[in-house]
Amino acid sequence: MSQTPQLPYGSPTTLSGISENFALHSSLESFITARTLAFQKAYPHLADARSPIRAKVLNRDVAILSSHDHVHQILCDDPVTLCLSSSEAYDELMAPFFPPPNLLLLDPPDHGERKRIWLERMTSLKVDVQTVVRHCVLEHFRNVSSGSVIDLYESMKGLSWRILLSIFLQRQDNENGTEDTTKIEALQEDLLRGQFSLFPVSINTPLWRSPRSKGLQARQDLQSLLQSKVTRGKCPFAVSDAEEGRDVANHLLLFTSSLTAKAMASLFMAILLNLFLFDREGKSLTTEIRNMEDLDQRSNYIQSIISEVERLSPPVVGIMRRATQDVVLSSKGGVAPPTLVPEGWDIWLYFLGAGRDYTAFGETAESFLPGRYLDTRSPQEEGLAFGAGAKTCLGKDLIRTIAVAVVESCLGQAQTSESNKAPIIDLQCHGGELPVGVQGWLGWQPKVKPEDWAKDMKQLPTQRPRKPIMVKLQHQLAS
Repeated sequence: MSQTPQLPYGSPTTLSGISENFALHSSLESFITARTLAFQKAYPHLADARSPIRAKVLNRDVAILSSHDHVHQILCDDPVTLCLSSSEAYDELMAPFFPPPNLLLLDPPDHGERKRIWLERMTSLKVDVQTVVRHCVLEHFRNVSSGSVIDLYESMKGLSWRILLSIFLQRQDNENGTEDTTKIEALQEDLLRGQFSLFPVSINTPLWRSPRSKGLQARQDLQSLLQSKVTRGKCPFAVSDAEEGRDVANHLLLFTSSLTAKAMASLFMAILLNLFLFDREGKSLTTEIRNMEDLDQRSNYIQSIISEVERLSPPVVGIMRRATQDVVLSSKGGVAPPTLVPEGWDIWLYFLGAGRDYTAFGETAESFLPGRYLDTRSPQEEGLAFGAGAKTCLGKDLIRTIAVAVVESCLGQAQTSESNKAPIIDLQCHGGELPVGVQGWLGWQPKVKPEDWAKDMKQLPTQRPRKPIMVKLQHQLAS
C-alpha cells in the first residue's frame, strides 16, 4: 500500500523565519543537524538521519534536502528535473550580478544547447593548463620565504586568483599583470559582497552606498574590462563575432569571480591539509606518495584523495532550485513516506550532508579514507562538489586537472617548462591541533557536534575555517 506524500519536517513561522535567516548564514551544518536531531526525537521510529527539513528564509518556504538519494533525484531524474527551475531560484541572488546568457541560470531546453557550445569551448582551450598551473605554483611559493608561517587559506586564495587569471585572462608576472589582478580581485570582491548582502536593496547616495549598489557597479566595471580583453584576444576562447564576444565576456565574469577563487582556495586548502597533516599510521600521505615508484599508482592515489576531499569537504555546500510544479520524492527503501515539495517552494540541496550519508557511503561515511576511490571492483558513489546530471558544473574536469597539477607541483613530481623540478613543498601545523570543527570538515573526526561546526567553520559563500589555520612552509626555491 502506497504512503501519502508528506511535507518536509518543521512548521516555521514568520518570526522563526527571521532567526533562521541568520542561523543558516551562521552555519548550515549546525542548522540542519539540530533540526534533524529534533526530528529524530519527535519521530524515533524513523531512522533516516537525513530527513527533509522545512525552513522559512527571506519569507519563502524552503525544503532542505541532505540525503544523497533525494539530491540525486533532484539533479538526475528527468521527471523531477523538468519540474524545477534554476533561473527562478537564483533570480534575486545571482541574476543581477551575472547577466544572461549565463549557463548557471539557464533552464531546459535552452541550457542543453548552450552547454554543448561551452563544452566544446572548454575542450579546445588555447592554453596548456598543467604547464600554466605548475608555473603559478612555482611563482606563488617562490615569493614566500622558506620557514615562513602562513595563513593557508589566504595563501591558497592568492594562488587560486593567480591560476584563474593566468588561464582565462593571460595574466603576466609583471607590473601590468599585478595591476590587472588587483583591480579584478577588488571588483569581484565588491560584486560578491553585494550578491550575498543581507540588506538586498540598492542605495546610492553621496554619503553612503549599500553593498548591493557597490556590487552592481562592480559588475558593470568588470563587464567593460572583460569585454575589452576579449576584443583584444586576451582570453583562451576563439571569438568570431560581437555576439559570441559578449557571451564569452559574460561567462568570464563567472569563471574569474571571487566565488570561484574562494571555492578553489577551499578545495586546495582541504587537499593540502590532508596531504601534509593527516596522520596515517605515523606518516603523512605525502610520504606515501613520494615512496611510490609506479607512476600510475601514484597518479591514481592522488586522484582518489582529491575525490575523497570533494565528497567530504565540497567548497560550495549546496545549490538551489525552485519547484514549478508539485514535486514528489521517493524514500529509499520505502521506510519513510514520500516527500512532497509544493509548487513555488525553494529547494536547497545540501551537498555536505549528502556526501556524508550513511545509506550511500556506509559506516565510514564521515571518515576520510584516501584510498576510497581506488577499488574499481566496487565503485563508490561520487561526492557532489560539482553537482550531478545535466547541470553538472561546466568546470568539473578543468578544476580536477588544476587540482592534480597543484598537488603534483607541491610534491615535486612534475617537470616544468623551466626544465627544473617543480617546488618540493612541506607544510607543518603551527599553533597546535586543528579545531574540532575543522577536523570534522576534513573527515578526521566523525560525529562532530553541531555547535563545534558552527564555532569553527564558515560555510557561506564557501567553506573555510572561521579562524586562520597557520602552517609553517618549507620549500627548496630560490627567491
